[in-house]
Amino acid sequence: MKKINLLFIMLLISALSYSQNELKTPSGIQPGSSQFDYRDLSWTQAFDSLHAVMELRYPFTEWKAIKWDEKYATTKPEIDNAQSNSDSIAFIKGLYEYLFSIPDGHNSFSGIPDYYKSEIAGGTYGFNLTPLDDGTFAVSIIDPESAAFAQGLRTGDVITKLNGINIDETTELECTNPSFNYATEQGRLFSRGLMMTRAAVGTEATFTSDDAAEMILTAYDDNMLLFIRGFYNTSPASENDSLVTYRMMENNIAYLRITEEAAECLTVEEMLTFEDFLTVKKAIQYFNDNDVQKLIVDLRGNLGGNDLQAAVTMGLFYQNPSFYEYITGTYDDDYAIDITLQTEPLEPLFDGEIAVIVDPNCVSTGEGFAMMFDRLENAQIVSHWGTNGSFGMVDHDPVLLPLGISISFAQARSLDENQKIQLDSDSLLQGGVQPDIKVPLTRESLIRQWTEGIDVQLEYAISLLSGLNEVDDTGDILLYPNPCQDQFTIRQALPGNESFRLEIFTIDGRKLLSQQFSSNQIEKEIDVSLLKTGLYLWQIKGKNGRRQGKLVVVD
Repeated sequence: MKKINLLFIMLLISALSYSQNELKTPSGIQPGSSQFDYRDLSWTQAFDSLHAVMELRYPFTEWKAIKWDEKYATTKPEIDNAQSNSDSIAFIKGLYEYLFSIPDGHNSFSGIPDYYKSEIAGGTYGFNLTPLDDGTFAVSIIDPESAAFAQGLRTGDVITKLNGINIDETTELECTNPSFNYATEQGRLFSRGLMMTRAAVGTEATFTSDDAAEMILTAYDDNMLLFIRGFYNTSPASENDSLVTYRMMENNIAYLRITEEAAECLTVEEMLTFEDFLTVKKAIQYFNDNDVQKLIVDLRGNLGGNDLQAAVTMGLFYQNPSFYEYITGTYDDDYAIDITLQTEPLEPLFDGEIAVIVDPNCVSTGEGFAMMFDRLENAQIVSHWGTNGSFGMVDHDPVLLPLGISISFAQARSLDENQKIQLDSDSLLQGGVQPDIKVPLTRESLIRQWTEGIDVQLEYAISLLSGLNEVDDTGDILLYPNPCQDQFTIRQALPGNESFRLEIFTIDGRKLLSQQFSSNQIEKEIDVSLLKTGLYLWQIKGKNGRRQGKLVVVD
């Protein structure tokens, strides 16, 4: 029942010194052992064996519409050439392109040699790129000591071409990320942004900005620091060694962060005594003792782990029993259902309003937490992005290859209550848990995040919880429902039926709507069907003053 425990922190720390990556060994598998041991074969033979295993045992072939013959025909010549030239970098690169062309965060490598990571991503051009809501790639982090900064590049600037090639045509870069694979369209764009500004130290590249200006830059050694900061994206670095942290914030809003599900427990009874579960339980009791009614749960960068831990822990938020997942067997038993996980109510219970923040690095069991929160009526996912879209089971033998490389991949499925695959992305790169309220990802938000040091998503969640009511009642104005979908209603109760003007703004102050109410209109329906999901500000101005508040539009 255990998904792979992706120790990204260890991977990224190891990237600093280019030491060997190692994933946590799935339970029951001894280090270096596997029924799929091809370490003593030639590279071409090992690749052929890997392909045969994955074509047979990968559980999402139809779901993701994977064409194995085409994949093999594309990669095989690269592997053969690598073998002929004794080019280990070309061999590993071919493996990455083969494995990471399958959009699945559970397709992972360990044991990658230091020199390969150095060749692919050891140098930076001095900045990172992030995909924005409008489809462009803009500068997020930039090194103020870099040549790019000296030539005038700043956070928020849009890059349109790399080496004369349109950004949209650089999709092969998504398959070279030395740390992680992404399963959704958003996640793969995120990965492409990271890799567009990495190369071997000394490599030259030309970047073209939206004003057609060109910069010729040379990659330099930054000890992988920009890559690591970009990988974590907006997720704050962990302040201590604990995988669960909590604290009080402004306006009596609480904050709970869960970064991994590291339990080795196999039973509910064991899980109820596990340290991280007890920490969440202690946090909920503390929140209840302090009459907290609003909570932010931060799942950004959640590394996954043990599904039982998520299923049990969510009992602190559920008042009734709730289905979590069916876990299947593998190809060997035709993916028959093997285990059923259920969430059972526990005490203490937190039943206040909840805003949950996720990102593409929230993967596997981390997505299970997000899934269960998303099913609650009192919780909403509030984020720039959705989760990774990788929820299969990886507690099975890895494939062992030459050069000390080990490859793990999902071999069993997670099914919903209707026995359909859940959360794993499909052939359209759709999957994971998507935000109920989309936090805008714009040039302005990048500037606030990376120039002003503001955690934009956290600020958005705080603002949402600070001023959200089903009926926004300012005394003489009623606005309902809030959140709304295609429309909301304003009812006025002003002396003398005063006329007034309604205006709606984005949170950064751009006016989107302005309507005048006549003095004889007591109630008016406002059409907001053209607004994207998200948080907005409303303002009503009349002779007797101004009223304002927050409005949330949902799907």
